[in-house]
Amino acid sequence: MKSTKYTRFCRQLLSSTFEKFNVSETSKNNMLEKADISMVYQEYYSMVLMNIILGFITSFFSTLFLYLLVPNNITALLLLVVTSIVPVLIGMVYLQLPAVKAKSRGKNIDRHLPYVANFINTMSVAGISPSEIFGTLSGIELYGEVQKEAKKITTEIELMGLDAITALKNAIVISPSRKFKDFLQGIIAVLQSGSELAPYFNRCVDRYMFDDLDERKKNLESLAIMAESFVTTVIAFPLFLVIILSIMGLTSGGISFDFLYIISLLILPMAYFGFYVMMKSGMGEEV
Repeated sequence: MKSTKYTRFCRQLLSSTFEKFNVSETSKNNMLEKADISMVYQEYYSMVLMNIILGFITSFFSTLFLYLLVPNNITALLLLVVTSIVPVLIGMVYLQLPAVKAKSRGKNIDRHLPYVANFINTMSVAGISPSEIFGTLSGIELYGEVQKEAKKITTEIELMGLDAITALKNAIVISPSRKFKDFLQGIIAVLQSGSELAPYFNRCVDRYMFDDLDERKKNLESLAIMAESFVTTVIAFPLFLVIILSIMGLTSGGISFDFLYIISLLILPMAYFGFYVMMKSGMGEEV
């Protein structure tokens, strides 16, 4: 998410509101950095507040128009409920978005880190400096969010003129991944001690590859359990239920199909979606 004319307009209009509150600017900006949201906190939260106001106005006038067309208790209740829920939902989504995106980026970095460490180890053995390694890494899209972190480090070194240790320290502050922070902290310790980087990278590759293999085994075991639960819950159980209800209908003279409609059109789709979310999260992917 990047700054736009709309977000800058929101900041100009509402930024004075945030000056009245004692908000930690550093912590808020760091969270937005971790989420890869290219805005300062005044701009982002001004946009959030503006979206809440626009959501309230839009929902109010749309439901009010419906109420004027069909004035009854149902549309009146709809007017009250929609205008109350929509702004709250908008606020909740945007307020939780930085933390959710930061967590998602952290998972992506952790997933690519074993292969990034192997790549860095290979370049380090060839005698390439850390600044050049991260410069090369910043141009490889294969490594997902790690590429973005490498771009930030390279930008500070090449454009801002910072040394490699300072740029790595700054990257530690804004990285959403604990593993990546520890990895960079280890590089700093090795550089400051004057030791060779290759042995450190070699140890990191072995550890991260072992952790990645262990994590994949756990994910496969979880997916196997979920697959068995899926077959039992949303495939076998509905079939047995239809058979039981059909037999009951033959013996009792007829059954109501309302319950079957509820299961088919509401419960089963929700169950499918629930298993989809669990399986995606079990694989460590973004939902």
